[in-house]
Amino acid sequence: MGEICAEILLAAYNGERYIREQIDSILAQEDKRWHLTVSDDGSIDSTSSIIDEYVCEYPGKITRFRSEKHFGNARDHFFQLIKSCKSHYMIFCDQDDVWYKDKAERVIDALIETENRYGSDTPILVFSDQTVTDEHLKPIAPSLMRYQKQYFEHFDYRSILMQNVVTGGAMMINRALADLAMRCADTSQVIMHDWWMAAVAARFGRIVYIDESLGAYRQHGDNSVGAKDVGSSAYVRRMMSSLGSVRAGLLCKKRQAQVFAETYSALLDEKDRIFLQGFSRGRSGPWFYLKNRELIHGGFRLMGMMTLG
Repeated sequence: MGEICAEILLAAYNGERYIREQIDSILAQEDKRWHLTVSDDGSIDSTSSIIDEYVCEYPGKITRFRSEKHFGNARDHFFQLIKSCKSHYMIFCDQDDVWYKDKAERVIDALIETENRYGSDTPILVFSDQTVTDEHLKPIAPSLMRYQKQYFEHFDYRSILMQNVVTGGAMMINRALADLAMRCADTSQVIMHDWWMAAVAARFGRIVYIDESLGAYRQHGDNSVGAKDVGSSAYVRRMMSSLGSVRAGLLCKKRQAQVFAETYSALLDEKDRIFLQGFSRGRSGPWFYLKNRELIHGGFRLMGMMTLG
């Protein structure tokens, strides 16, 4: 494999307010086993010129990826970066976060250790916790996973298809996972690249979770996804007042599960097929969710799926 060097993939769009801090935090990493590829999706602010500044100043460490396509969303942008990347290791990076100085070392070491144990042909995903902060990096919650009441004792792909727990900006994958995930029959039906990668890794490989915050997950008005305080009464009220949107989101999950079944049909067993057929239906019915209740995080989510799905 040669000398270990992870490719950091940063997909940018109108990120002039925060991207300098993010790139500076990468440059400040104690571990230097990385190269950074930055791609801009046609920003109309100064993001493009900021990227060019860093490429000129750090030509050995930072490269700009140019595509003739306009993606319009983070999912397609990152899928293109994965498709174009030749590295054995890929670390995903959001333009508005900030990495702590030991992040690269921790995720790279964890992935290499897992490959040494299970083999480099095993699809592997490593991710860490993050500190939820406001736009000025003032902490809101020390743990994103606990803030969103996400579970991490065991990763079951069926549970992940119903509710993702892996945040893209905290994620690293190996080549085996990239190659398997990029077989996707229809990426337009994938909700997010990290969601898809997590489901594939959980079913066919390994997910390793580092239960420590290795970066700041900045919250501001322009987040593509953002952190959700699912335990708050405000969150529950918001969900109750927008049941149509919740139902639409559930249908997106069902379509994604159907694509998963189509993509990996030759690799799935009968138990997988029963679950995926049941979940992919327009209406799975209350009994389906009751039967699979151990896969669903939280009583509120279980009730919502039984009612709407």
